[in-house]
Amino acid sequence: MFGRFGSALCLIPLIASTLLADDPASLPKVVLVGDSIRLSYAPIVAEQLAGKAVVIGSKANGGDSSNVLKHLDEWVIREKPDIVHFNCGIHDTKRFTATGKFQISPEQYEANLREIVKRIRNQTDAVVLFATSTPIVDHLAAAARQGRDYELLEASIRQYNTIAVRVMKELSVEVNDLHAVIATPAAPHTSGDFIVLDGVHLTELGKELVGATVARFVHDRGMASSSAKNP
Repeated sequence: MFGRFGSALCLIPLIASTLLADDPASLPKVVLVGDSIRLSYAPIVAEQLAGKAVVIGSKANGGDSSNVLKHLDEWVIREKPDIVHFNCGIHDTKRFTATGKFQISPEQYEANLREIVKRIRNQTDAVVLFATSTPIVDHLAAAARQGRDYELLEASIRQYNTIAVRVMKELSVEVNDLHAVIATPAAPHTSGDFIVLDGVHLTELGKELVGATVARFVHDRGMASSSAKNP
C-alpha cells in the first residue's frame, strides 16, 4: 500500500523481527484519538501495525479539544495505553458567522491541549504523540456548507496548528505534521488528490497516505520511545 507514494512511505521493515508476537497482550497498545479524519484512516493504521501493536480508538468522533478533554478517561486513561496519537483542531476552528467567534477560542484551545497532555502523562505511562489538523480547501468547504451557521477556513487551521506545534514543542511532544503531508505531497501528487469535494475529508488515496504516515510515525517515534521507557 505504501508503494504508490515512493520510498518516503516504504513498509516498516524493522518491527517485524523485533515486535512480532502471537499474543496481543504482549504487544504495545496504541490509542488513536481524533475526529472523522482519524476515524477514516484508523483501519489502515491497524492494518499496517497488525501483529506489531494493538491499535484501538473510540468509535465516536472526537470533535473539538474540549470534547476530547471531557472524554479523556473513557477514550484514553482507562485503556492504559503505551502510545497515544491524538489530534483535535478542525472542530475547534469552526467560526460562527453571526458572531465571528470560534467554537473553541485560541486561548482555550491552548489550555485544553496542555491539560490533555498533562493528564495523559500523569495518569498513564504512555508516550504522547500529536498530529496537526489536515488542510481545508476553502471554496469547496464553503460550497458544501451553504446555509450553515459556521465556516471552516484554511487560515484558521494554520493558526491553530501553529498554536499546537508551539505547545507541543514546549511540552516535548513529538508532532506528526499531517497538514504538511496533505498540503505539500510528493510528486506527482497534488493536495487535490487527497481531499474530497466537501473540502475537508480525505479521499481513499488520502486515507491511505495519512494512515501509512501515522503507522510509520507511531513506529518510529512511539514504539521506540515506549520500549525505552518500559524495557
